[in-house]
Amino acid sequence: MVCMKNIKSTSLFFILLMIVASPILAASSGGSGHAFDNKIIKRISAENIYQHVAYLSEEIGPRGAGTEGELATVEYLVDQFESFGYEDVNVYEFTFTYRGSDVTAYNVEAVKKPMKNHNTGQQIIIGSHHDSVPHGPGANDDASGTGALLELARVYANTPTDTTIKFVAFGAEEYGLWGSRKYAEAMTADEIERTVAMFQLDMVGSADAGDLVMFTADGKKNAVTDLGAAAGSRVSELIPYSELGRSDHVPFHNLGIPAALFIHTPLEPWYHTEDDVLAHISKEKLKDVANIIGAATFQIARKDTPALERSRVAPVPVDYYYEEPEL
Repeated sequence: MVCMKNIKSTSLFFILLMIVASPILAASSGGSGHAFDNKIIKRISAENIYQHVAYLSEEIGPRGAGTEGELATVEYLVDQFESFGYEDVNVYEFTFTYRGSDVTAYNVEAVKKPMKNHNTGQQIIIGSHHDSVPHGPGANDDASGTGALLELARVYANTPTDTTIKFVAFGAEEYGLWGSRKYAEAMTADEIERTVAMFQLDMVGSADAGDLVMFTADGKKNAVTDLGAAAGSRVSELIPYSELGRSDHVPFHNLGIPAALFIHTPLEPWYHTEDDVLAHISKEKLKDVANIIGAATFQIARKDTPALERSRVAPVPVDYYYEEPEL
């Protein structure tokens, strides 16, 4: 991990001024009240996401950690990131022990750098996990999140931003969150302080799952759920929050970074089975979640807004609610 330059603190006055100047459209309208959302969401292609899911789940298939399927996935991710124009694409190898054996797996990262003259010094992490359970193609778990990650990386590649965005596909999630744990462990104290949000995309495309929920590791609101709820109210519908670990947002939460898991619940009946296949994927759900994450990220990263103070205030005042977890 590379340390970043010292951040300039942001006045709470300017944050509040942004809130007052940016009233949201009611959730029931289903549209965007901000032209800046359209700069992102109109460029997101459901078909692109779907094709990534198809390649990962059908052309590659099972992508268990340490397998040929994982190596093919890593190669695909690197090729895609580089095709979008990213020059800073990194593959991080790590080893963990599983059932008495050492396993080598990989995290893949693409870094969207801010403009030289508009750099808040802050960073956002958008994550998914590229591995699947060993016996299944993992179309929803988590080719769906990885497909959305790739499409957001494509859209942001040529979008002017004042904030670093790191798109990270973690390995070995299904074996105990090993990829995200290793990635978080490697972050410097400086990087941790500068990371203002971590969005985790996991199982975001099943037609047979329930509604979208934002899960935090402690069941409390944070800057990410504030951003997600505000974005949902503008481009989709209001999203509830709840409490759940079990995914790659947890290691970042443990570092004190605002983090949340975006997932549809109740889970689909194909969860962790050989039937988690492309036929059960909804293009509408893929697009909806990508729109929300894309808009939430742009709320921080667009160059005409002040830097976000980590976990201090909601970027837009939205009254969203807690929902008991139902998996």
